[in-house]
Amino acid sequence: MSEKPKDLVQSVARALGLIDIIADSDEPLRAKGIAERAGLHLATTSHLLTTLVHTGYVERRGREYAIGSRKILGLSSKIEDEARPSPHSLELLARLRDRTGESVYLSTWSAGDVTIVAVEDGTHAVRVADLRVGTHGDVHARSSGKALLAFQHDDVLQRLADEDGKLPRRTEFTLETLADLERDLAVVRERGYAVDRQEYLLGVCGMAIPLFEGLKRPRTALTLTAPLDRFTDPEHFELYRDAILKARELDAGRG
Repeated sequence: MSEKPKDLVQSVARALGLIDIIADSDEPLRAKGIAERAGLHLATTSHLLTTLVHTGYVERRGREYAIGSRKILGLSSKIEDEARPSPHSLELLARLRDRTGESVYLSTWSAGDVTIVAVEDGTHAVRVADLRVGTHGDVHARSSGKALLAFQHDDVLQRLADEDGKLPRRTEFTLETLADLERDLAVVRERGYAVDRQEYLLGVCGMAIPLFEGLKRPRTALTLTAPLDRFTDPEHFELYRDAILKARELDAGRG
């Protein structure tokens, strides 16, 4: 668990904790049961529940409490709309898969993280497996993450490293320091694409571009992923690079 921030608003954290408790229950809960699960006094829990009911995040049903379905469904709809890939990006995804035969995917940027939102499996007999919508984390170790990090504000990068500028290691090939990452991102901006050579998963490499789709800062990355032996083969690598830069050219044409 991450270290508790010094400016944490305890009442807000407790209220959100109550939402989690209610959401995890298969049945509506009474205030006493919620208080016991939260480890809070009943009076404190009752005050927080009153606030959550007033704001719509919780519904009161007699003496029991349940998630405020209208409010939560509204938020869920907004999140889905934001994360849903555009027709343009899905078209580029299919083009890249057809051109290279490799597995490809789209990721979106949100709150300093990159999450896979669409996957097209490759056509090769041997291909990268276990690509799942919803996979996220380790932004600095993934080509999709680096493709988007290269165009974010500097303060986003600072949050990835510890006090000594060290980055979390996924494999022995993961970039070790923030300075290493900054140098890599400068190369990404210069050549137009990001590369991950076993930095996220041993035996697997990736190549990604940011999709601007007419925006100042990209929110979507298009990524090709391939086994190490094909990625390091010069002929295959040239095919991947040409195909992904063509996708970037098509995206730039929309600006």
